[in-house]
This record gives sequence, C-alpha cells and structure tokens, in this order.
Amino acid sequence: MCWDCDDYYGEGTDSDLTDLDTDLDSSSQCSEHSSMSEAPGEEVVGDYDGDTYVPDKQPVAKRVRTDKGADIGTALAIKCSGRRKKSLSLIVTVPIDILLEGFLEPVDLSHLFRTHKAFRTVLSSNHAVSVWKAARINRDGVPDCMPGMSEVEWADLLFGGTDCHECGRKRVWDIDFGMRRRVCQPCLNENLVCKSAFPFEFSEYDPIILDLIPFSSIGAEDHDHDYIADSACKFFWSDDILKMAKELEVYLKPGAEQALEDFKQSRKKYVDSDSNHIAVCDAWVANDRAQQSLCADELRSQNTKLFEARLVDLGHDAEDVERMFDHHHYGVLDKEFTDARWKRLIPKVEHKLAQLQEEWRLEKQREVSSIRESKLLTMYHKYVRPLPQGIVPPPQDFLKLCDIAEFIKSPPTADTKSDVQPCDAFAEKIPDFCAHYMHKKKLELTRLLALSTDAVQDTTTLQSQGIDAPDDTLIQLATSVFQCTYPRSFPLITWDKVQYHQGSSSHSQRMAPRSSYALMMSISPCTFSISQRGVAAARSLLSLVGLDAKTTTATTMDDLQCRFFCSNCSPKPENGGSYRMAMNWRQGVFHHVENQNPSHKEPRWKLLSIGQLYVIQNSPAPEYPAATEEVWRCNKCNVYHGDPTTKVIVIKHMQSHGITTATEGIDFSYDQGLIEKPPPAPKFFVTPQTRKPSKPSMTQKSKSFTGSVYRCQHCNGSDRTFVLEGVKQHPQIQAQDHVCT
Repeated sequence: MCWDCDDYYGEGTDSDLTDLDTDLDSSSQCSEHSSMSEAPGEEVVGDYDGDTYVPDKQPVAKRVRTDKGADIGTALAIKCSGRRKKSLSLIVTVPIDILLEGFLEPVDLSHLFRTHKAFRTVLSSNHAVSVWKAARINRDGVPDCMPGMSEVEWADLLFGGTDCHECGRKRVWDIDFGMRRRVCQPCLNENLVCKSAFPFEFSEYDPIILDLIPFSSIGAEDHDHDYIADSACKFFWSDDILKMAKELEVYLKPGAEQALEDFKQSRKKYVDSDSNHIAVCDAWVANDRAQQSLCADELRSQNTKLFEARLVDLGHDAEDVERMFDHHHYGVLDKEFTDARWKRLIPKVEHKLAQLQEEWRLEKQREVSSIRESKLLTMYHKYVRPLPQGIVPPPQDFLKLCDIAEFIKSPPTADTKSDVQPCDAFAEKIPDFCAHYMHKKKLELTRLLALSTDAVQDTTTLQSQGIDAPDDTLIQLATSVFQCTYPRSFPLITWDKVQYHQGSSSHSQRMAPRSSYALMMSISPCTFSISQRGVAAARSLLSLVGLDAKTTTATTMDDLQCRFFCSNCSPKPENGGSYRMAMNWRQGVFHHVENQNPSHKEPRWKLLSIGQLYVIQNSPAPEYPAATEEVWRCNKCNVYHGDPTTKVIVIKHMQSHGITTATEGIDFSYDQGLIEKPPPAPKFFVTPQTRKPSKPSMTQKSKSFTGSVYRCQHCNGSDRTFVLEGVKQHPQIQAQDHVCT
C-alpha cells in the first residue's frame, strides 16, 4: 500500500461501500504504470553504458515450440481477436532520461524496478542517481536516503507497503527511521534492546558496539504505558548488535589496532549523521501525511458533489442523496472517476441508497410510534390516576386496541404536530375501556363465587343458566373472600378490597420511592381465586351472630360492631395477667387465614359480652395506618394519588384547597391498595394484671420535669433539688421547711 493511496491515512476501518469498486481499472491504481502486466522477455536485457540506454542488439525471435504447450497456445490465439497482440518489449529501447526523468515518483520507479530485469539493472546503476533524485523532487521533496541505504531500499521503505518487515502484519503505518524498518509493536517488543539491558542480554560483547550502530528512542511497550518514549534511553535492534559484533571480529586481530580505531570513528560519524537525518525524515513524513490527507479530502469533496449531482439527475431525492454522503464515508469517493467506474458504481450506489432509505423509513417510523405511545400513555395515566389500581386496565392493553394500534403503526406525516394530534381523539375511549375492564373483573369474580359451594350454597341455578353479567350483590357478601394467586397474599374481603389490590408490587411500593408512571407500567393484572379458609371463617362468624350467609353483606357485619375471641387460641400471659385478642370480624378472617397450624383447623369463636365490648370501645385505639407511613393522599386533587406521602404533608397540602381543619375519610384518606391488612386487634385482659406495665428505662439526661422544684434550707446550702414527692420522703425535715425555687 503506497502513500499515494488514501488507505495509508485511513482510520483503520473499512468503508461502507468497500465492495462497490472491486474491479478497478488501471487509472484507479496507485501509479499509472502499475498496470503493466506484460513485460519483455529476459533475453532483451542490455548494458547501461551512459545516460541513454541502448540495447546491444535487436531481440532475436524465439523458435516456435512444437510441443503440446505450443499447440494450446496456438489454439488460444485462434480464439482471440485478430488484432495484433500488444507488447511492452520495446519500452527498454526508449532513452532512459526521457522515460524516467521529469514525471515519475519514487513509487513509480519502485514498481518499474520490480517489473523487469532490464529496469532493475538500469535503476540500480550509479548512473540512475539523477533519476531517483528527480523522482524524489517530484514527490514533494522526499529526503535523501538514510546513510547506508540505496535508493531502491529507501523507496521500498517509504512506499513499499504497510506490512511489518518482520512478521508481515498489515497496516503498520509508522516507520522507525532509526531502525530503518517498518515494524509492528509486538516485533518491537521482541527485538529491541534497551541500553541499560545490554550488559544482561549480551554480556559477552563489548558495550562499545552500541556507539557504532543506529538506535531509536521509541522502544518496547511496558506495563504502565503504550510504549517507552524517553530521549535519554536508547533502543537497539538485536540483529544489528549481532552483525556489528561479527564485523568487529575482523579488527580484533593483533596489529589491527589502528584499523579498529579508524573503523570506530567512521561508524560514530555515520551514527551521528544518521541521528540528524532522522529528524528531517520525521518532519517530512508528518508534512506529507498532512498534504496527502488534505488532497484526499478535496478529492472526496469534489467526487461527492459529482456523485450527488449524478444521482439527482437520475431521479433520486436530493435530501436523501445528501444525507447518504453526510453520514457515511465511502472509499469509492477517494479516487478519480472514469466512465468505466461510473458504469460499475452507479447501480451499486443506487442499491445502497435504497437500503439506507428503507433504514431511515423504519427509524422514522419507530421514532414517531414512540412519540405517539408516550402521548397516549400520558393521557391514559392522567385519567386512571385517581382510580383504584385494581380496576385500572394494564396500559399495554389500551395500546393494543385495534384502532389505537393501527394509529401507532401508521406511517408518519411530514409534520410532527400532525403525527400526534389524533391522540386527543382517543381520550373518549378511555372511560369505556376502563368500564369494560371493571365489568370483566366483576364477571370473573361472580363466576368464581358461582362455582364455589363454600361461598354460596344455592348456585346450581346460576350454573345451569350460565353467567354473562356480574352480580354486584353477590360479590359484596361477607362470605365473598378472595385471594390473589401471588404467593403470600392477604385475603381480600369483597369487591371493595379486590378493586384496590395492586398485585405483587404492593410491598415494593411501600419500601422504595417510585414514579407513578413507572409503577403503572410495572403492574401486571392479577388472577384471583376463592380463599377457602377465609370463607370458612366468615361463615362461622355469621353463624355465631345469627345472620344468613346468603344475604348478609360485609357492610352489615361492619355495622354490628361485634368483637370475637378465637377459641382456638389460649390466653397469653402478660404482667401477671392474661389477655386474648378482641377481633372484629375482618380481623377474625385474617387471623384464621394466617394461622394454618393444626390448632386452627376449624374456626371457633366466642362473642364478647356487652361489658367486655364496652371496655374495648372505651380504650384508646392506636392510629392506623401511622401518620408517618407514606400512604396518605388528598381526595380533592390528584397530586398524591400516584405518589402517596405522610399524613402531615397531606394535611398541610389541604390548606391549598382552603381547608383549615381536614377530616380523614372525606378530605384525605390512605391508599387502600397499600394498606390491605386491618389494624391490629386490641388486647382484652381476661385475668387482671398484678404488676404495672414496665416502662422504657430513661437515662438521667433523658429525664425531664416541668412541675415545681424545691430545695431544702437546712441541708448546709446544698444545691440538691426535689420534686414534691421527694420532699415528702426527705428524712431530715418537714415539707413546710422547703421553699419553692
């Protein structure tokens, strides 16, 4: 790969259309002369006796061969056209100064050198120095050869390709002029020797060798850097060390001291001149690369305009054509166009343009569909935010509605506003969609209850007739106890609790903050079943109070204000007494569902007496849920419906609605989807406590007293203070001798 090729300055990546120009013509090569595939025979090699090359004699025609090969050649010749076969055999008869000087560059001479023995002979002679010099001038002033290198070796180093000289690895761009090699980093690591390491790796040689051979300041990789670049540290090629050591052996014979000294001086002078020339070569390479890159950019820009104009003339959209070349780099633009290249490239580029147009269309479709989905979901979320989460249809189902799905996937228009404007028309579908979903939920629960003989005894009529409509009365019965199929779910008593159930995400919602939109998207619809233990508990409680299980609703049971003891639970001791949990009927259902040990195989209850119920009703009940739990929301607006907060914040928020004294349950309430369990049941001591309940211990620093404090006047001026109870127990004096301070 020569420097004239743009690949020399490439970025190491293949272009998008590297396969578009695989059959390049001769004009697209690095040199005009690289297409010379026919060369004269070896017999025309002549002598170079001066500035002009003249062969000694005319080439003698070979005798026609009569073997099989000749027959094949004759047969092939017959098949060829009648035109006379072209030959370059006479090119060597052209005067060398006319042929070579004036327009060729070192890369061209290097190609000629490899083409034919005659050119190798001519270009390697001393008379060809002017030819090489002129070629270097033509190539932007290529520096003179490195000391000790021939013109051919110098041209090969600069323009002979980017393969590593040691292992053949491709794309080795940098030349180490100190080493006179183009070497990859792994080969540098293997062959370079640092001056400080010489005594250890070549202990048998005299260190003077290092003063006699070229060196480099760019060394091998280390563990902390890509490579070592230290001007104070010199690196030497291991083969150069061995060759110089062998060359010095000639001067180590007795009587060759002066010759050895002369040799050393000449080598040191050579090394010094070599170091100075390296800087010149490095500077030229940097400047040449910049110029070549600039030329390549100019050519690419010119070819891009030509290609765009040609494609537009063929009927392609001007914006698509411009976008094609703005966002992609194509290697076909880095070379001059010929008619032959136009004919080859146009169909392939048109095919590539068609592919890109399809990619852009799909990309635009995905972008517009995403915008439409976002708009629809925002609108949907705004409507369902105040609704109980249990009856909110999954947003994915809303997007799958036939006409909505077709709208989302419909082709985009030229105007972005027109792409999303139809979204507003779908807002009227949301209420009917949610109502249909709730109807479907209720119908599922009604069918579950109809199939459960534990919930309703007389269901044969419903089953025989078929159920196609929900029964609102049935799903509100006290015996309508459901459960989510998700493990460890709580019993859901009647439709009122089912509609607030948020599935498996309820616990995570309380444990971590989240956005309401993300929460809505994460919730998946739940499936429900009958809670057999919950139904059994509810039926036993109804039987205890004498109500009909087929007609009593949950609201009726709530209004009774009855309390129950679980007869399966023994009284628990505390402070010398014993207590039992006084549960309402909902707490009793939870208690029986959660306690599945053998002692609670069947529900058994005891109804509290009027006196016992009076004690419970007059005992202070703890706040539930706690004011500090982030489950509270405003009933006047939707601010905290998606993201509940603490009770204090909600009450403060009520002032924005002009409410100074907010009422729980009317102005604000807690999210029942987050609080599914009833409050803890109070304790009723069936055996009175004999000891006072223990209080948390208090340290001296934590004690506080806001009443009167007394000091004794007869305690020798002591600063000790007493509360009134302490004054009465003071052993020395009476209480009237103390004064208030």
